[in-house]
Amino acid sequence: MEQRKARVIIPDHLSFADLGLRRLETGKIEFDWNVVKQICERSEGLPLDHLEEGPDDNVVGLILGWYMVIRENGGETDPVAEQLVAELMGKEDEGASIDDESGRA
Repeated sequence: MEQRKARVIIPDHLSFADLGLRRLETGKIEFDWNVVKQICERSEGLPLDHLEEGPDDNVVGLILGWYMVIRENGGETDPVAEQLVAELMGKEDEGASIDDESGRA
């Protein structure tokens, strides 16, 4: 699989809250694609279609990457983003324990 390198630039006028990130009863997340579009327009090597038409992990990776930078810089928490981070960390922990049990740590 081809990996792409991108220089992600968040426009100064955007805040994480502008995404309107929320979780539906189905468990899926919903957000404002216009915010993602503005990020893609300012960024280098980040085509919008890669996020719209690619696996959900692509756009979730962008959202959580942005969120983690905000948190590392003392920014406010977002409850939905916190849930997603916790789920991601849980999946990583499950994978590690499976590897450990198989002796392939």
